[in-house]
Amino acid sequence: MTSALELFLRAAAAHSGRTAVVEASGATSYSQLLAIGRRTAGALRGRGVRAGRVVAVRCPPGAALLGAQLGVWLHGGIPLLLDPSQPRPRAEKMLQDARPAALITDGEVEPLDSDLSAATGDPAYLLYTSGSTGQPKGVLVGHDSFGALIRWHLAGYRVTAGDTASSVAAPSFDAFQWETWPYLCAGARICFAPPEVRYAPWELGAWFAAEGVDLAFLPTPLAEAYVRHGSDFGQLRCLLTGGDRLRLSDGHPLRRLVNHYGPTEATVLATSHDVGPAETGEIPIGAPIPSATVILLDEQGREASQGELVIGGGCLALGYWGRDGLAVPLPGRPGRWYRTGDLAARRDGTLRFLGRLDRQLKVRGARVEPGEIEAVLRGHPLLDDAVVGLDPADGRLLAIGVSDSGHLHEAELREFAAHRLPPEMVPGRFRVVSELPLTAHGKVDFAALDEEAACG
Repeated sequence: MTSALELFLRAAAAHSGRTAVVEASGATSYSQLLAIGRRTAGALRGRGVRAGRVVAVRCPPGAALLGAQLGVWLHGGIPLLLDPSQPRPRAEKMLQDARPAALITDGEVEPLDSDLSAATGDPAYLLYTSGSTGQPKGVLVGHDSFGALIRWHLAGYRVTAGDTASSVAAPSFDAFQWETWPYLCAGARICFAPPEVRYAPWELGAWFAAEGVDLAFLPTPLAEAYVRHGSDFGQLRCLLTGGDRLRLSDGHPLRRLVNHYGPTEATVLATSHDVGPAETGEIPIGAPIPSATVILLDEQGREASQGELVIGGGCLALGYWGRDGLAVPLPGRPGRWYRTGDLAARRDGTLRFLGRLDRQLKVRGARVEPGEIEAVLRGHPLLDDAVVGLDPADGRLLAIGVSDSGHLHEAELREFAAHRLPPEMVPGRFRVVSELPLTAHGKVDFAALDEEAACG
């Protein structure tokens, strides 16, 4: 297998004078980016950091961050990227768990007191899963699975050295690895979105056009908002999205839109689906990419047309950092398998994501899938989005709708739901908000919604 480092070194040799990174502070060529990496590797050696150790990197998105990650690779280390804007308590939890041998900040290497043994396998990076559903867990991704993702991406999206890609994801989000290194391995150019544009769907289109962006990734909520409120749709050759359920009310105007699904444990993504311009409603997550195998298991562990989505194959990460439980054996099936905890269905040969198994709710003894209620509520003409959970105050179903209309009342939503859902699935309480709280990774922050519900 060819690693991202080997692919990058080939690209840097072939395109040394070409621009690799564009950011507010200026442009960085491939030769300059490689020089940053070599200086970083030399600094790690000079400070006594041994190869095979975790090295944390806390830099804003840009050439300095990519150069530091490159330097950790050149040194034989395992990069752990930290988002400088994330809350300090979360970053401290990661550092306490990973116990890195050094911390790189603003190009400076600070050795840390760490006696944790080196990881097994051939790690490409360590990344912590989102903490919105519990304690963050470190996922150790290998060079083989990451290299396979990059090669699939380059072929599937026909990436060339003449392309320009955007970067909007936070460094601690696995999509950051996906929206940067495949392009750097092709000799292409990456433009980092300025902070004022990064989460502004009405401004992204103009920025894409001004920078000549050909390929872009946007987290699902931002992609949905861009389709509704954006402009300059013809600039992009392809928009990639993923991270949550994609819903479109009126199709899309893009030249190409591809929806993806995959947990961090499957090296960013495991399935993809080209979205037709007239597709509406809940968009499928498609079919597995070549490095992934996907099966659906029912509650008895039998393969079914609907059930828990289980992933196997070369896409799987090496394991969790310092703990077991990522991959499990399945009776009668060789290889390693990861049970995602996601519910999906296979219809007409394509996969559809139905929600989290741990989000299934019991209401008066009946099992309720909140995604089904959410899909109905999104059919209301004045709602842009909706999420459903249990009201912490009384255990009843609580629906939170997203609307800019100041004339949408609880009684109207209840009547709308009652005409389309059985009585046990009609929420007992409705709230309307102007926007959903999102995590730093651009996903719906259910923990924050629970807090708001408890207070409201």
